[in-house]
Amino acid sequence: MRHEFTVIDELETPVAIAVAAYLDCEHYLHLHGSMTGDLDILKHEGRQVTVRQTWKWFGLTLGHVKVGEYLPPNEFLIHEVKPSPWWIPSVHHLIDIQTHLKYFKHPKRNTTVMWFKVVLDMPFWLYPFRGFLQKLIEKMHVQQNVEDMAALKYRAKLFGYENNSAYLAPHQFLYHKDDYVRCFGAGSVLLDGREKVEAIPFSFLN
Repeated sequence: MRHEFTVIDELETPVAIAVAAYLDCEHYLHLHGSMTGDLDILKHEGRQVTVRQTWKWFGLTLGHVKVGEYLPPNEFLIHEVKPSPWWIPSVHHLIDIQTHLKYFKHPKRNTTVMWFKVVLDMPFWLYPFRGFLQKLIEKMHVQQNVEDMAALKYRAKLFGYENNSAYLAPHQFLYHKDDYVRCFGAGSVLLDGREKVEAIPFSFLN
C-alpha cells in the first residue's frame, strides 16, 4: 500500500547555498554524525550516485544502499533504497521509500523554500503504522535542517550570506560539481535556460 506526505519549510539561506550544502557529501559525516557513521560512494553514472550509508549499533555495522539523483538546478531524488548488509533485518526489506526534494526561491525574500515529498510503499499489515513512520522521517528531516542551518548561519557570518565561492573552488569536492558550477558559478546560465531558480507558487505556502 502507498502512503505519501510532503514537508514544506523555509530555510534562511539562498537557493545556491542550499543546493551546495546538499551536494557537499563530506558535511554529512562531520555535521550529521548521529544519523551517518560512514559514507561510501559505490558508483557514479551521469547524475546518479549510488551510496552506502552506515552506522554502528551494538557492535554491528548497519546501513543501506541508495541511489541519489541530481536534477539541475535545484531538485534531488532518492530511490532504490536497499538494506546493507542484506541479511540483517531492516525496515527496507518491507518498505520501499522514494523521496523528491526541491529548493525554490521564496517569492518575497532571499530565502529558500524546501519542498520535500516522501512516498512509502508497504505491505497492508504495516499500513496502520504509516503515521508513526511519517513522524519518524519528519523528525529526522527537521534535525538535519536544524544542524544544516546552524552551520550555514555561521558560514554566512564568515563569508557573506550569498557568497558561494568556497563551493566553486577547485579543491572543494561536491557531488556533480560540474553541473553545480554551470548552474551557480559566476556568470552562469542555468542548464534549462532560465536566468534564475523559479519562485515557489504561493499555493505551496498556504
